[in-house]
Amino acid sequence: MARLTTKLLYAALLGQLVAQLGWIDPLFIPLVLAGPLLTGAILASRRVSYAWVAVLWASTGVGMAWSDWVVNRSDVAFHLALAVLMPLLAGIGWGVVHLTRRRQLPAA
Repeated sequence: MARLTTKLLYAALLGQLVAQLGWIDPLFIPLVLAGPLLTGAILASRRVSYAWVAVLWASTGVGMAWSDWVVNRSDVAFHLALAVLMPLLAGIGWGVVHLTRRRQLPAA
């Protein structure tokens, strides 16, 4: 159990770093829409658990919320909504790859 907790802690910390990329305006839309889909798919192909992917993107949304609150005192609700939406988008990417891999496994 400690290994899972440690891995999820790393995902949460990485999410806080990824959140700061949201301050770069040209990256914001691709980051919140394409980023979760692509990372979900890539990490599923590498057999990374969905829990790790979901924590990464939920943490990213929370990181965007707190940093925007500290700097601008605005858009917190928007970023918290992203903290819910981004893990769902990552789940779509992760699920498509995961289901495709399951169907391609040879029958035993």
